[in-house]
Amino acid sequence: MQENNMRLIDEAIAFEPVKNTFRLGWEFITLNKKFTMSVMVVLLVLSLLGLLPVVGFIASVFSSGFALAVQIYVGRLVYETDNIESFVDEVHNADGQDIIKRYFAPALGAYMGWMVMALLFVGIITLAISSSGISFQGGISATTNAELLSLLSTIGIPLLLITLLFAYVQPLVQSNIVMANDFKEGFFAVFTVFSADVWRHAMQGSYFKYISVYGVITLLGMFFFTFIFSIFATIPILNISIMVIFVYIFSIMMTVSAVVAKRIVE
Repeated sequence: MQENNMRLIDEAIAFEPVKNTFRLGWEFITLNKKFTMSVMVVLLVLSLLGLLPVVGFIASVFSSGFALAVQIYVGRLVYETDNIESFVDEVHNADGQDIIKRYFAPALGAYMGWMVMALLFVGIITLAISSSGISFQGGISATTNAELLSLLSTIGIPLLLITLLFAYVQPLVQSNIVMANDFKEGFFAVFTVFSADVWRHAMQGSYFKYISVYGVITLLGMFFFTFIFSIFATIPILNISIMVIFVYIFSIMMTVSAVVAKRIVE
């Protein structure tokens, strides 16, 4: 991918964008194995600490913030690098402490933004269920089939459609998080899901084509992971290790796809 002196990301888009998304993500993961292993070990340790009652919350927050900081680093690297040689050099010199210093603040802001977003959705769903007149005081087993069908049609189906729409524009939201410079920008980048510009960009045919193909491949990968994950479900430490590996790989690919999508609609 070295033609016409284009930026790395422009070359990726010009020549098989979906394939190059996975290629760049995989090259980041494999070019500096020491960095990749150190990140995975940190995430594994924090995941295990997250199971503890007292320090669990702090470990979970730091784990999420650290993972998001790495994503911001990867996204900016792919988006801003001039060529593949510079990309390779930068990956070889990747340093976890430097990444935390530069990007932990916007990452923590994005984490807090997602938490607020989640609380808003939970509140809306709870309000919708309570307004439906259906009570779960006796448990789901005490709810009639007619009530469950009514709940599904009035809440379940609209919720599914909203989730699908959110998943469709999420790459553009993620790209805004990648470009955040501090806690405040990271926090408010999450809420660009409600931005008219995000939705306008998402309506472009080139974006639809890219996300559709990328999404199908990603779903197939998730089904494969679910199968592997279920095989080792009875071995806790191995189960958590596999989860950490998958989440790391998936997050890198997701971030690369986000900045590629951003560049496609610019």
